[in-house]
Amino acid sequence: MVNKTKMVFKMIQTNISMMKKINASLPLALLLTFVHATPAWATETEAQLLLGAFYASGQSDIVASSDSEVIGIPIGLNVQKGRWSGSVLTSYLNTYRKDDSLTNQSESGMGDTFITLGYDLTQMPWITLSLNHKIPTGSVSKGLSTGEADTGVQLDYFNTLSASNSVFASIGYKSVGRVSGVAMQDPMNASVGASQFITKSVYIGGSIDYNESIYKELKDTTGVSLFSGISLTKRHQLLLTTYYDNTDSYQISANISISLFD
Repeated sequence: MVNKTKMVFKMIQTNISMMKKINASLPLALLLTFVHATPAWATETEAQLLLGAFYASGQSDIVASSDSEVIGIPIGLNVQKGRWSGSVLTSYLNTYRKDDSLTNQSESGMGDTFITLGYDLTQMPWITLSLNHKIPTGSVSKGLSTGEADTGVQLDYFNTLSASNSVFASIGYKSVGRVSGVAMQDPMNASVGASQFITKSVYIGGSIDYNESIYKELKDTTGVSLFSGISLTKRHQLLLTTYYDNTDSYQISANISISLFD
């Protein structure tokens, strides 16, 4: 079976990633399980379905706004086998810009689609190299997408300090598809954090996150993420996450992952 402790990190990573893509434009989808580390990679395929809801207020790359509200319902799929992992994620979005009196109306529709392919370079500690790609499936006319594809690379580190304590870090870079007449840049992001099991089925944690905006007119952000995960059943896991940064932007989310195979 795939290492369950690492899957906790994957769940955290994906959810924070999702919020970053919301705030900055969401690494993809964090998958949650609860067993201690095993000495080998999985030989059988494992998959999890991710469903959730989020609310974000403040600066957002997704609508190129310094003051906005975004409500979304994400759906994603994550698959792991051996050293390899892959995920796909999209969201139904409702957005509202507060900083532009000419466009201060809500827009709704499907957002962009994010695909991630990861490869574990090492195990215990885990170092994972991931390639991320955004497919511009959101509506440009509604302001739900730039209409251009983005491609990024990310390096993740995860290690267990004890049976209940873990640390993780990540650094990433993204090449952004340019929109004519808009001042854009290729952003970097980085985060470092820790998590701890407080019972056999509940863990808590937090991270410090740095994110550059894809728009030169928007501020780079430094924020704090707090999260808690709960094992509801053998196949159903719940993750709650909050985020706040130096632009007074904040985000809250609730995700549930469902294991598709026993």
